[in-house]
Amino acid sequence: MPPQREHFMHRRILILALISGLANGCAYVDPLIQDFNVVSVDQERQLGEQMAAQIEGEMAFSRDAAAQQRVQKVGQRLVASLNRRDFNYEFFVVQDKDPNAFTIPGGKIYVHTGLLQFADNESEIAGVIGHEIAHAYLRHPAKGISRQLGAQQLAGLLFKDTQGKLKTLALQMAGGGILTRYSRQDEYEADEIGYQILKSSGYKTDGLLRFLRKLQGLQTGSASPLAFLSTHPPTPDRIARLESMEMQRTSYLR
Repeated sequence: MPPQREHFMHRRILILALISGLANGCAYVDPLIQDFNVVSVDQERQLGEQMAAQIEGEMAFSRDAAAQQRVQKVGQRLVASLNRRDFNYEFFVVQDKDPNAFTIPGGKIYVHTGLLQFADNESEIAGVIGHEIAHAYLRHPAKGISRQLGAQQLAGLLFKDTQGKLKTLALQMAGGGILTRYSRQDEYEADEIGYQILKSSGYKTDGLLRFLRKLQGLQTGSASPLAFLSTHPPTPDRIARLESMEMQRTSYLR
């Protein structure tokens, strides 16, 4: 078989394998495609800019200068400890009552005002932001996009010019919640790397652990679980893993 033909066949087989995985849903991610990524760093930056523009038109940003400075201070201290920087990490505070934060492609991280109110101290805030930085550091947004694109979009990214598609995809992602669909393995990895980021930056390493314990207490006494936690592994499982890390003091940053 000619080399070009063989190369094409290999890529086609890969696409077919991905289509099969996508058809079976996102609850389980095949280990063979866990780290599959067709989005380059430059493309991810472009997606991030497009999504940020969309978010600015749809979400209310906090006007509390002190809250913004607090998040910036914590975020930049954490970023300073990273072994590499694919992105210019940016941090924003948005008006939302849920004690949550989220990451979009390109290292842009949004912290809810509800998280700042729910956290007891800076270490807990750092624990959550460290988890979100870890998502960006491990390029989970790009990997999640690669796993969840439809067959036609995936083929387009692999074989065709992507500039127009990137803008369209960014708008779809911002409105459709695609970034809430990280795999459980992604979430566990973000906890592990986030733990090490806390350690490397000089924060108490149990910040996220204490925050999750509080969330678990909130869920235990509530008839309706927090909606944003439905896309994460069970909180008790995450707590148990973080408790194990605290006991072992293991280094995960790579």
